[in-house]
Amino acid sequence: MTDRYALIAATRNEGPFLLEWIAYHRVIGFTDLIVFADESADGSQALLRALSQGGAIQLEQNDGSGGPRARAYERAMRMPQVQSATYAMALDVDEFVNIHAGDGLLADLVEATKSPDAISLCWRLFGQSDMVDFEDAPILDRLTWAAPLTAPVSDRQFGIKTLFKPTFATGTGPHRPTPVATRTERNTRWVNGSGRSVSGTLLDGGWKLPAAQAGYALAQVNHYPIRSGAIFALHNLHGPALGPDPIPHTMSDYFALNLNHQRDTTIQRHAEALAAEIARLRDLPGVAEAHDDSVTLTRRLLRDVLPAATPGGQGPIAQVMDAATAQEVMKTQQADADTQTGTASPTAPTPPAEGQITVDRTELAPAWLADLRRTEFRRGWYASEEKFAAQFTLRSRDTLIVSFDNLSTTRDPSLARETWGYPFYAKQAYSHMGVMAFDRNWYRDEALFDFMESKRGLFDRFETVVMTGTSMGAYAATAFADLAPGCTVLAYSPQATLDTRRVPWEERFGSGRKQDWSGRYAFAPDHCRKARAVYLIYDPYFEPDRRHAEFYQGDNILHLKSWYASHKSALFLRRAEVLKDITLEAIAGTLTAERYYELYRARRNLPWYLNGLADHVIARDHPRLAEGLARHLAKAQWPSVAQGIRKRLDKDQAQAW
Repeated sequence: MTDRYALIAATRNEGPFLLEWIAYHRVIGFTDLIVFADESADGSQALLRALSQGGAIQLEQNDGSGGPRARAYERAMRMPQVQSATYAMALDVDEFVNIHAGDGLLADLVEATKSPDAISLCWRLFGQSDMVDFEDAPILDRLTWAAPLTAPVSDRQFGIKTLFKPTFATGTGPHRPTPVATRTERNTRWVNGSGRSVSGTLLDGGWKLPAAQAGYALAQVNHYPIRSGAIFALHNLHGPALGPDPIPHTMSDYFALNLNHQRDTTIQRHAEALAAEIARLRDLPGVAEAHDDSVTLTRRLLRDVLPAATPGGQGPIAQVMDAATAQEVMKTQQADADTQTGTASPTAPTPPAEGQITVDRTELAPAWLADLRRTEFRRGWYASEEKFAAQFTLRSRDTLIVSFDNLSTTRDPSLARETWGYPFYAKQAYSHMGVMAFDRNWYRDEALFDFMESKRGLFDRFETVVMTGTSMGAYAATAFADLAPGCTVLAYSPQATLDTRRVPWEERFGSGRKQDWSGRYAFAPDHCRKARAVYLIYDPYFEPDRRHAEFYQGDNILHLKSWYASHKSALFLRRAEVLKDITLEAIAGTLTAERYYELYRARRNLPWYLNGLADHVIARDHPRLAEGLARHLAKAQWPSVAQGIRKRLDKDQAQAW
């Protein structure tokens, strides 16, 4: 049995934001979400009840005396779900744990920090990113501008939120636990978001770290206290305040928290999984309706309350609702960030810190444009439609790679956005046509169909054409393959279709399932008959992907297994350091099943694979095999993986008793 992670939250009037917050933290590994709810005016209660009845959270009414957070945390710490958890954490609904280690999961953070008593992650404060009005859309896609990593610009910048072992604490507050009395610096491992010790700083108290100890290399907490001017005003700037904080923020807080210095989109690595989980939660009885009702109520509050509180368009509410002011604040803060980091100087830029994305907006340019302007490969084009774009660079006159974006990049607004695999194909000097999706529509776009069909002449000019992508992109790679007869297709974890009549069992990808799956290219396996070779790489133990792969049959189809990769075959192979070789051999036409599995042996040195193998054995009730694997790994210098397997074995056997 795997470790359990408990998440504790006290909430009030957070209705439109609950679904994304709950879905995201389920995606990264929280197993027990305990939400204490106060009475709300925005329909939060109905939504939380529906989510609780659907098994997504445990809902508790936050009744009693004292502050809402204090009484919620006190009750939570007495609950068996928290006391028996491996780790627990208290978060607010405007805070998201953003893990850079491994695959961005809680287990990866714990492994990277070697299972300490507590891990205190610093806030990275995110401003409103030009968002003035309220929109019913995920905030992680839209709010991408944040405080600088190291330069102190606010006294709250390095506040902490702590993941801790329940046995380590007698209680917790919003920022950190209270350690048991016997804990000293000598017998405690309390680390920051870079895995470095902060025991001496935090054992005796404190809710933030000094700037010098604010580590972000392994994880951070993305904190979105503003969200938009409208929401900040609704929650804080009129009476009675509707926000979750018992003491509302003021205009002084607005300027201290609305930080938009540098761009950070690292949390979007989970965009595809998050979208799928949101869709799954919305499919639970009553959830979609309750969420939509909460959005309607919030809009009604904004319409009725804010204008009445802003006579003549004056005062603090008018100030935070002014788009020009918001843009001016962002422009000033970004200029300050350029000066602090040196990005304003083209001769001596300061590289971004590990795991972060720092961009100077005035210098943004996609790599393909820089290549067309500043390298020998100056022939190419960019074509753009409403829901997609394509970019072509002519390099090799023999080999053309046609790649398709996956779901996670569709909402990246950056001008520097690259097409899928662009740096690798550029380095290999292949000609490349990359298709960028601006909508999560699974390429179900008549304009795109016409565009791809118009490129038959381009494909005919090359001796070798390779179509490739992962997940949504892999669907496109197989669906358009017959437009280049004799091509090679390299498809990672593909979907054959999302037509509910053909795949009624498919519960992922809600946005894709809503598309029109009639007409052209609706069933990808029908459109790769003319390909020379179609390499399908997928995890046969991950049932949805296996069922999609089984639709692809024919003499030119090669099924290649990536056991224990789940839906992340391309990432899994990259972590095993064989993705490059597999790709190059597929392009060269030398990749066979035998050669693939020869390369695939490298996965035996990947903790992801070893843990997947152990979980597979334990799930099938073979404890002796799992123990044998643990002994072998301990001898083979994988003690941390072996220890994790034995912990899962012990918990599984204890539960069986």
